[in-house]
Amino acid sequence: MPNGKVAEVGYSKAKKTIEVVVPNGTKTAELPAIVSGLVGGGIIGRLPRGCNTCTSGDHWTIREELDEVINVDLGTFEEVK
Repeated sequence: MPNGKVAEVGYSKAKKTIEVVVPNGTKTAELPAIVSGLVGGGIIGRLPRGCNTCTSGDHWTIREELDEVINVDLGTFEEVK
């Protein structure tokens, strides 16, 4: 059953890194269940990786989303609203 929390999951082929951005306030104790759910639930297998059935050789970066962010246009260095 959905609980309203959403994680952003991505993959960098260049770095061989799976990145998971969890909602602000996520507890460290919740991370094993999150990783298990992503791997066992087939989400990681949907990323464009060489091997869709394992994470061997891939690095993991798991971080909490930030509360305050500013989007900046890198051509003008002005805030994008």
